[in-house]
Amino acid sequence: MPGKWIAGGLAVVAAGIGYYHYEIRQVEQRLDDMVAMLEPVGTLHYSGVHVGLRGELHVNGLLFEPRNTAIGRTRADRVTLEAGSLWRLARLRHTLDARRVPHQMGFSIDGLTLPPGLATGAQSDIPALWLDTAGCGPYQGAAPDALLSALGYRDIPLDMSIRYRLEEDRNRFTVHSSLGMGPLGLGTSTGHFEVQAASNRTRDLAPALMTASLQSLTVDYEDRGYYPALMDLCAAEMDMEREDYLEHHKAAWVEAWRPFGVQPGPGMVEAYGHFIQEPRGYSLHIGPIDNPALLWASLDSPNQLLRRIESSLSVGERHFGPLDLRPVAPRPAGSPAVPDRHTPRIDSAGAAEPSLASTIALNALGDHVGRNLRITLADGRARNGELLAVENAHIRIRRRFGSGYMVVPIALSDIAEVRPLP
Repeated sequence: MPGKWIAGGLAVVAAGIGYYHYEIRQVEQRLDDMVAMLEPVGTLHYSGVHVGLRGELHVNGLLFEPRNTAIGRTRADRVTLEAGSLWRLARLRHTLDARRVPHQMGFSIDGLTLPPGLATGAQSDIPALWLDTAGCGPYQGAAPDALLSALGYRDIPLDMSIRYRLEEDRNRFTVHSSLGMGPLGLGTSTGHFEVQAASNRTRDLAPALMTASLQSLTVDYEDRGYYPALMDLCAAEMDMEREDYLEHHKAAWVEAWRPFGVQPGPGMVEAYGHFIQEPRGYSLHIGPIDNPALLWASLDSPNQLLRRIESSLSVGERHFGPLDLRPVAPRPAGSPAVPDRHTPRIDSAGAAEPSLASTIALNALGDHVGRNLRITLADGRARNGELLAVENAHIRIRRRFGSGYMVVPIALSDIAEVRPLP
């Protein structure tokens, strides 16, 4: 009898080893296919593939070398697919072929290094940078790569991940994401959703997620040295003592919100002042929201979102209450403060960006369908977006909102001016 148990155990081990090598070979074959597909534009290398004991499939040592040497290499220490267990990893192909959503899945990239110069561009394309560098002299208009270079940062490795878990009874869906920026900082978010799905089949789960209720969303930021280095750099640039610069920067930071049509209330100003004194981190909690998709579709501005959701901001161990952004008239173009992305400024090469083109008459809008426009309303607010249609009393534009898009109607009677965007 013991001999049969031993033989059976050896057979299971042998089958497991065989399956392990089979799965690795399948992944290597797909990677080789990708190498061949990318051959016209560059060469993709990888050092190896292996499977972890907790159901992780790792691809190590990725390197992409484009044929255009001016672009530069892209590297990643490791790309990982996480299934939650070896059994789920083994069943993954079957689960997907059956058009079912796995109960647990994750994807991560460790040590991603992008080509030098990829961060070139205007700080006005990244609103957070305009806020960070408010009052910092010439660095307020510097390109992101120039700013990071001045801070002494080069080839910053990125670690990013996104994971979800669907509970077995299909009534709770949790999503966790993270972005680590080497010596700069670490951002994480965790969202809990309540769903009512009949099964984990795609046809059942997809509509359930569209109407899911958000129980909570928590966003955390941990500073690893970026803000102290930035404050020191700007204080030196402005020839000010650090404490004096922090007060100067805080006042400029408040005004830097104005081009976006909002300004922070006293609570947020106090929270930010507390943060820049000791930049350790902050935490933002949002929710619950009964139907985020419906709420999203009914909004015309992020400020409306803040007024209609519960939020809580903490800096370090101190609680500062809800986010408080109050609507204000946007600063007119050309006035001294933080310019929006379309006001003339000096780029990193010393050349001035062109001003906006001439105005478009309302009765000529039909000739500009499909173009990106800047629409100034009678109350001074601005709307940028792609013109989709011109109807009897209003137009429809497609606007970026967060990481997605939304279609917004604008009454012709509310429009003061329309200009094409570059």
